[in-house]
Amino acid sequence: MEFRHLRYFSALAEEGSFNRAAARLHISQPSLSRQLRELERHLGTVLIDRGPRGATLTAAGTALLEHARQLLTLEAATAGVVAGVERTRELVRVGLPPGLPTQWATATAHRVATDVPTCDLEYTEENSAQQLREVRQGRLDIGVVHQAPPADEDSVLLWREPMGAAVRPGHPLTDAEEFRLEDLNGQRVLVHSRDQVPTQQDGIMAAALAANVHPDWRFARFAEYARPCAEAARADAVLVGAHTAAAHLSDWTWRPLAGLSLAMSTWLVWPRHTRTVVAAVAGAIADTPPPGLPSVSARPSP
Repeated sequence: MEFRHLRYFSALAEEGSFNRAAARLHISQPSLSRQLRELERHLGTVLIDRGPRGATLTAAGTALLEHARQLLTLEAATAGVVAGVERTRELVRVGLPPGLPTQWATATAHRVATDVPTCDLEYTEENSAQQLREVRQGRLDIGVVHQAPPADEDSVLLWREPMGAAVRPGHPLTDAEEFRLEDLNGQRVLVHSRDQVPTQQDGIMAAALAANVHPDWRFARFAEYARPCAEAARADAVLVGAHTAAAHLSDWTWRPLAGLSLAMSTWLVWPRHTRTVVAAVAGAIADTPPPGLPSVSARPSP
C-alpha cells in the first residue's frame, strides 16, 4: 500500500463518484478504479460499493477513511518537520561599541557565516560598560569592548589602537612633527566620557596630573559624531584613536602623544560557561584579521 492509494481512496469517498474523483485527481477513471482495487486486494476487504448511483463506502471503507486522513496529514507534515530542523538555528547576540571600524565588523559577520553556518548572528550597538553588564546578565552572548574584561570571563585581546590628539585646522600644532602631553596645557580638549572608555579618561588624567599639565577637559560620549561634539565643545583638540580621527576628523591633524603609552584596547569577552555555538562564534570573530589602522604619521591632504 502506498500513500497514493490513500489519496485516491479519500478523494473518492469525498466526491462519491469515480468520474468526479478522477477529474479532481487529474487521472483517468479506469486508472482510479484500478488503483482502488489494488488497495482492496492489499487490505483483503471491499471498501467501496459500486452502484448505479455512485460509489459509497462499506463499513470497512468508513473505518479506513478517518485513519487514511490522519496518515495523509502526517505525510504532508513530514517535509515541514525536516525543513524545520534545517531552519533550527541558534541565535548568538554580539555587542559592538560605537566607533568600531565598520569593515572589520562586517568581516566578522562573513567569517561567522562561513565558520558557524548553524548560527543566526545578531549585532547590537552598546558601549563597553553596558555590554559587560549584559554579558554578566546573560542578555548578550559576546561583547566587543574597549576596556579590560573581568577575570571570571573568557576574553581575547583583539588589537590595540594608538591614542593621540587631533587638532583643528589652523591650530599652532598643525605643523608639529609630534605632539606631547605638555602641548595640551591650557587647551580645550574633548575626551570620551568615563562610562564610554574608562581606561582612556583615567590614563590621560593621571598622566596629566603627574606631568603638571592642566588642559581644559571637556567630556562627551562620541564616535561617529566626533566632529559635531568637538564643535559644540569648541575644542582645540580631541583625544581619539587613529581610526576615529581618519573617519570623522579627516581635515584635523592627528598625532600620537609622544612618550605616553596610552592605547585604545579592543577586547572580545564571553561567559566562561556558555553554549558551544557561542564559543564557536567567539573563535570565528577572534580569527578575523584586525582592521588596518591609519598610519600614525599621515598628514591630512592639503
